[in-house]
Amino acid sequence: MALGLMPTRPALLVRIRDVDGCSGWGEVWANFPPRANLHKAHIIEDVVAPHLRGARFVEPREIGALLCDQLSIYFLHVGQIEVFSHILAGIDTALWDLALRRAGRSFAEFMGLSEASAQSYATSINAEDLERLIPHHASLGQTHFKLKIGFEEHGNREIVKRAAGLCPNGSHIMVDSNQSWTLETARSQLGNLEDLSPYFAEEPLPANAPLADWEELASSTDIPLAGGENIYGIDSFCAMANVGLRILQPDVAKWGGVTGALDLARAMPQGACLWPHFMGTAVGQVAALSITAVLAKTSSCEVDVNENTLRTDLCGDIITVRNGRVDLPSGPGLVVPPVPDLLATFMDGKDSGPMAEASRSGLS
Repeated sequence: MALGLMPTRPALLVRIRDVDGCSGWGEVWANFPPRANLHKAHIIEDVVAPHLRGARFVEPREIGALLCDQLSIYFLHVGQIEVFSHILAGIDTALWDLALRRAGRSFAEFMGLSEASAQSYATSINAEDLERLIPHHASLGQTHFKLKIGFEEHGNREIVKRAAGLCPNGSHIMVDSNQSWTLETARSQLGNLEDLSPYFAEEPLPANAPLADWEELASSTDIPLAGGENIYGIDSFCAMANVGLRILQPDVAKWGGVTGALDLARAMPQGACLWPHFMGTAVGQVAALSITAVLAKTSSCEVDVNENTLRTDLCGDIITVRNGRVDLPSGPGLVVPPVPDLLATFMDGKDSGPMAEASRSGLS
């Protein structure tokens, strides 16, 4: 993984059950560092769950507002405001799933979508896998391919050039350097790639770099800049867009959930587009694809090319790319619930105390 060794794929799912036993599933971002899922699960169980019991809502955003009102100071005090955002995002998705399931409607039906599918692109393609993965995903109809670069500074151009040579006509390469460059390095590296015409450069600077640095980089290159998985709040997204970020990439498991992504889509400045970021299980992946489906031709959702049974098996065979698109679930709800036997197989059994209590209370 770009941020360090990833010996396992941690994940955290949240299930919210109403008084009649109807459940909704969401995903809280927890794929790094190792055991991040346990840390956030304990916070949900010990701190957040008591505030959810007995709560009522018409729209999921009402619960988010309730939790912010009651717990924002707590998370500020313990220095985990972003962790709180991750938790709120997963809860929002679970509430969307619960509300739609309770109403007996699919997301596509509720939103009035003319096409219940989403455009996808292949992401996290490593240098050693270019010749294998780009032709394979092109055969599935995908036309955009995102490469991990930025960690072997002398090989970036060679990697992108090889990848571009493997792309069918009309396809595009994107690059992702995962916040690893300074402004000076980013200007140099992107300048060295411009003649290869990357579709966008993702996180060429740290998300918290000064806005002036982002503006200077945007004005120095013809390559559109992208980012968003480490941006929190609509105001912050819009501020970044106003200094040159062209592709906004909120992660439904990290900030805002479904509600936040839809709100951002309505609020972002002209000239920006929204391509959801995602890297996790099938639960969050379907939620991210659903946002792209709403935005139709202006959006594409990333789908990881690497092996991950939490994406391909946990909820059954539901993330299947055909003609570059992935179908949304046709049944009631936002997502497809995990297969119980597989959920039990994947569940971390190291802590059966609070987790068992959360399951009994309707949040797990």
